[in-house]
Amino acid sequence: MKLFTIGFTKKNAERFFGLLSSSRVKRVVDVRLNNVSQLAGFAKRDDLKFFLQRVCSG
Repeated sequence: MKLFTIGFTKKNAERFFGLLSSSRVKRVVDVRLNNVSQLAGFAKRDDLKFFLQRVCSG
């Protein structure tokens, strides 16, 4: 199994999800301690789940 990391800071949603999609990522593991923080932007826990299902599936 190969493991890679990606940060969401200094990336907009289009760039972030585009990188995941073009890399054919199969699984995302969110290891952030506070993934519901106001600073998380588009990458808040529930938003991240929604976008991954809609943008990166299939």
